[in-house]
Amino acid sequence: MTVTQIRSLLRVLIDQPSTAIWSNSSLNSLIFSEYRDICNEIASRWPKYYITSSSVATTANTATTALPTSCTYFNKLVDSEGCVLAYLHSSQFDHTAANSKPLRYDIVGRNFWWNPTPDAIYTYTGYYNAMPTDLSGESDVPSLPPNFHDILAYAVAVNSKMVKDEDAQGVYARYERKKEMLLHQIGTTQTNNARRVTSAYDASEE
Repeated sequence: MTVTQIRSLLRVLIDQPSTAIWSNSSLNSLIFSEYRDICNEIASRWPKYYITSSSVATTANTATTALPTSCTYFNKLVDSEGCVLAYLHSSQFDHTAANSKPLRYDIVGRNFWWNPTPDAIYTYTGYYNAMPTDLSGESDVPSLPPNFHDILAYAVAVNSKMVKDEDAQGVYARYERKKEMLLHQIGTTQTNNARRVTSAYDASEE
């Protein structure tokens, strides 16, 4: 589902078909916020769910290089020959070494620290856990299993308390069920262990 489609569902849930009270931009902001919260919860439980890779290049005669902006946890650097660059705490660096191809690295703050300091541009492939790109446009699609994109509409409806009192219990129940099923599905794909859901809702009831 796109942001436009998620917002349309949200308008149905909160019975606000027009923009007279809730503008599209206001609802989008709430959708984007819930998306970040759900991605954070997934990443905190299964950090490797959002694992990715990108190119990391040194700068000649510069000791540091910025981490990829979306990186939450860094795993490894691999050079063009497939060799893993060694990680070493900077307290053990050889600070007397002449500038040359790095033999090791540390991560300090949001930067790689190379040792020795590179004397030229060297390119590596970095593998790391990342946060998905924030939603921002009408045609953007969440980085969630496609059968659970609609959970964002339910999350906004429940957490913003915009649902009518007479509908609140049903919407809340559906949201809790969807969230539990989403986390169960992701947990199964990450562990290859289809554990039984233990709660008021049981997956065996499907």
